Amino acid sequence: MSKVPISLSFSRLGLQHKFVILTTCAIILVMSVVGYLAVEREKDLLYAENEKQGRLLGETLAIPIINDLIYERLGLVEEGGLLDNYILEIFSRKDLSLLYITILDDDGKVISHNDITEYGKTYSDSITKKALTSENTVVQHFPAGGHNALDFGVPLSIGKKRWGTLKFGISLEKAEHEILSTVQKIIALTTALLLVGFAVILLLSRRFINPITQLANTMAQARGDYLDLMVDVKGHDELAVLGERFNGMIERIRQANEELRKTNEKLVQSEKLASVGILAAGVAHEINNPLGGIFNCLQMLRQHGEHPSLREKYLSLLNEGLDKIETTVSKLLWMSRKAEHAPVDMNIKNSVNSVYAFLEYKMKKGKVTFKNTVPEDLRFMFDVHDFQQLLLNLFINAIHAMKEGGLLEVRGHREESMLTIEVSDSGCGIVSEDVGKIFDPFFTTKPVGEGTGLGLWLTYEIIKNYNGEIAVESEPGKGSRFIMRFPAP
Repeated sequence: MSKVPISLSFSRLGLQHKFVILTTCAIILVMSVVGYLAVEREKDLLYAENEKQGRLLGETLAIPIINDLIYERLGLVEEGGLLDNYILEIFSRKDLSLLYITILDDDGKVISHNDITEYGKTYSDSITKKALTSENTVVQHFPAGGHNALDFGVPLSIGKKRWGTLKFGISLEKAEHEILSTVQKIIALTTALLLVGFAVILLLSRRFINPITQLANTMAQARGDYLDLMVDVKGHDELAVLGERFNGMIERIRQANEELRKTNEKLVQSEKLASVGILAAGVAHEINNPLGGIFNCLQMLRQHGEHPSLREKYLSLLNEGLDKIETTVSKLLWMSRKAEHAPVDMNIKNSVNSVYAFLEYKMKKGKVTFKNTVPEDLRFMFDVHDFQQLLLNLFINAIHAMKEGGLLEVRGHREESMLTIEVSDSGCGIVSEDVGKIFDPFFTTKPVGEGTGLGLWLTYEIIKNYNGEIAVESEPGKGSRFIMRFPAP
């Protein structure tokens, strides 16, 4: 099982979670540093206070002890008796936290001690040696019973005459307990401050991060076809200004989209009218033939209108011609009008034939052979106007590409969940540098005045509206093949 790196996991978190985590970590770090410095300072102060008290105690005891030693040397008092009582009296005091107290001669031999069993022993440890050789009070650290302790060595001397060394130890257990208590207080205070800080962080994150998150979510929802949304603006700070600017931007985009939609509709309609203009010759042919027959029928009615059978025959032909004209004009008007997008279950082969009917005259005049090999049962949900418009654009381009005539063929088939329609011609083809541009709006290779450059762009837009795609295969001199694919459930 692969592990996700911590840095990658953190980068995936939201801004609010990052803010809370980083701020909390910063508070913990600051409180830890402050707590550590406070504990170290408290420790130094307590150790310094104990050392100060020890020095004061040693210097205070040194004077009477020196006097007792002098009296003993002079034989004025019993040797050891006065010193022992004095040492035991000092050691029995509970406020001093004494571990031991002893008096050593110049060789380190015990001449007085709070523990009677230590009499006569000679100490040769490093702490004692340093105390014996020092001319001033020396303070040394040593462990005692699981706690630290201070060893004080006070020279018992008057001028250059040294009578011995006073040595005693003070336990730092009480100081360590005070330090531990201080640590516990700092931890409790840090925890309380952390909880309060965490609550403040959450409030701040909701106040400052939530509007940004809301703005980001709103921006994520905004799409080209969905702009009916606004950010709830509260207050007058920078975040409120940002929200107002975003709302203003959405409104401007909505207005621009509306103008673009109207412009697009005008472009589409203009391209339809341009297509109708191209069909004008064929329409004129479709209308002129029935009109010629109508004029003939009218002339014959003037000459032979009194014969009932002839009158009935010519009236029937007259009605048939008018019906053809009406049908042709209706098709032309139906094709050029603005139509609502209304997909229906459409027979593709029949729709292809309908488009061919509009261009039949132009194809025959241009010596273009048309083949519709779409299967009879191939159907698709399509708006008839859309389908005929995109085919009309492809057919007109194919006719223009076959100046000397050729073959225009439409094929279609369904493979699994895809419907494919192909329109191929045997025209002049498209040069390679233009293949990637033919679906751009206003791109055309025709002379000025002969093309709008919107036909293939409109075809592309129609196909895209049906979630389809279009591709082109072409070589100069070998014709072109347009392949349209649509998802077909």
